[in-house]
Amino acid sequence: EESIQRISSKKKTKDMVLQEIKWVDYLYSSGIAVPKPNMNIEISDGRVITYFEYIDGDPIDVTNKYHWNLVRFEEFGKIIGRIHSLSKGYKVETIHRPKWTAENPDVFDISKGLSREIREKYEHLLKELTAYKITPDSFGLIHNDFHQGNLIINREGTVYTIDFDDCSYNWFAQDIAVFFYHAYWQQGSFIGETETFCHEFLKHFLSGYQAENTLDPVTIRQIPVFLKLREIFLYQLFLRTWDR
Repeated sequence: EESIQRISSKKKTKDMVLQEIKWVDYLYSSGIAVPKPNMNIEISDGRVITYFEYIDGDPIDVTNKYHWNLVRFEEFGKIIGRIHSLSKGYKVETIHRPKWTAENPDVFDISKGLSREIREKYEHLLKELTAYKITPDSFGLIHNDFHQGNLIINREGTVYTIDFDDCSYNWFAQDIAVFFYHAYWQQGSFIGETETFCHEFLKHFLSGYQAENTLDPVTIRQIPVFLKLREIFLYQLFLRTWDR
């Protein structure tokens, strides 16, 4: 059986990685299409090495109508709705993953790389979130980077979710907003028709989500905030990684 080797950054501790792969294994055993992780991890040169089942398939391609259509949008919503539903019943003794708190809302230290003007906007958005009370219906262990770039479709048409490397305790709205943001971006870049797309995508994606999990009113209210937060996150990421 083929496997994929992943070498984590030095910032990832053994406990952090173990908590991630235990979560992925729990999702796998609950029927979510994810690569089965090997629970034996290795340490080399201060880095944690993990192995995952190799999924033979293709990344989601927005220009491929077999990948990108209303039925698929509903399926994508069902996937993340089911993950959030399972998250509600998932308990750990000690949290080793990053966790959003009102005291530390900038959980990934995004503001460090921002100009003063953008940082102020970013911090204002984060402050908006602190008004909400954390409940199991709106907050839990989430994928945190759920978009079509982290989905693979195999020959049978099964959609697998990969790359839980950023999974963290955060608002459920983050996963929904991130998917919507990337879907809109790719749609606009390669296809156009974005206005019609927004309505159709959200209608079907959220219909799929609600088939698997209750959509909390708090989550709906938070989606616009998380869309702007994603924009700022990507902005600082590209500033750092692209040749300007």
